[in-house]
Amino acid sequence: MGDSAAHDSAAQNDRTAEAYAASVVALHALISELPAHPRVTHGRMFNGDGVMVHEKVFAFIGRNGDLVAKVPEPRVLEMVALEAGVPVVMGRRTMREWVRLPAEAGVGAWSELLDEAYSFGLSRPASIR
Repeated sequence: MGDSAAHDSAAQNDRTAEAYAASVVALHALISELPAHPRVTHGRMFNGDGVMVHEKVFAFIGRNGDLVAKVPEPRVLEMVALEAGVPVVMGRRTMREWVRLPAEAGVGAWSELLDEAYSFGLSRPASIR
């Protein structure tokens, strides 16, 4: 790899890291607007910063700074059909209840999706320990 290619790669990595950091800040700000009970906790999902309710992750920041959220499958299909979201693929498997929303979608779209994901998380049974 030439000096120019190495510089371009390093610059891209810097932009990706900056986008990720900005997305994490946005996620934490939006989470503070959700109801206090039950409490939202922070955790990790696929090496990304995530948020949980009832000890289950309902959203996290993808490695490129996108918001990834768990919502009912019909909502994922609707968002994909409207080109408002992208299905989440892990390896060769499409995750049927997970949708990716790019940072460019804006805070309003992220806020709406987080509300939906939080409500969906509340509807699922809590983990038994």
